[in-house]
Amino acid sequence: MLAAGLIALGGCSLPASGASTGPTASGVRTRASSAPPVSISVTVPPVPGPVKPFRGEMRQHVYVARGMVSMYFELRNVGTEPVTFLNTLYDYEPTQLYTPAVRLEWREGGNAVYSRAGRFFPSPAVVKPGETAVYLMGGQPLSGSGNAGNLVTHIKYCPTRGMNDVPGIPLQVAQLAWRGGVGGDVVVTGTLAETEGANRAKAPTVGVAFFDRTGAFIGAVVATNQGVAIGPHSSRRFELTGGGVNVEGIAKAVGYAFIP
Repeated sequence: MLAAGLIALGGCSLPASGASTGPTASGVRTRASSAPPVSISVTVPPVPGPVKPFRGEMRQHVYVARGMVSMYFELRNVGTEPVTFLNTLYDYEPTQLYTPAVRLEWREGGNAVYSRAGRFFPSPAVVKPGETAVYLMGGQPLSGSGNAGNLVTHIKYCPTRGMNDVPGIPLQVAQLAWRGGVGGDVVVTGTLAETEGANRAKAPTVGVAFFDRTGAFIGAVVATNQGVAIGPHSSRRFELTGGGVNVEGIAKAVGYAFIP
């Protein structure tokens, strides 16, 4: 059985800590590529207490297939004031504000996955009331074997960034297409477009999440420093390859991108 324990989503004044037991889903014990896929979806509600203007919640989707783990978290502002989502440990990790550590533990001990490969989209971002940002992690290989236990995510929301960070420049992602690649990988192509007239000589960060006909999350690919820089009001094609995706089941793909 695959169990997900979710860390509580906390505000800036009260960082989240600890993990709680989540639901179970039929799954596998090992990292064998022939193991059946596992999909989990859980909503972490706002922290208990009086209703305040700054309210965030997180809906976490985890997908395990072919010995790899992908994650798709919907980061919602359910309050009445703008918030941002950050690494819980940013006081101690000032260079990791938007690359939180996420780990999936084995019940028997040790980490199945411990990674900072995931990214916020857009990043950094102030999320307005009623809007949703995304944390997306492409397929990361499982380490070892056992029964999966807690999922610990070092993510929290804050009323304001309150830091001298540089806002990311969002890009439009369009014309997505996908196909099967070598060894069961997925190859996804699309177009990136810069529409704000910004000029930043950095290559973009790109992520694509995949969903089946029921809307269930079935894997993702994420790439930092993808290709070459994009000039103001220009566009170009991109291609990403990743593992741990149910290529045969893809009915929909959603792309995200920004220039850091």
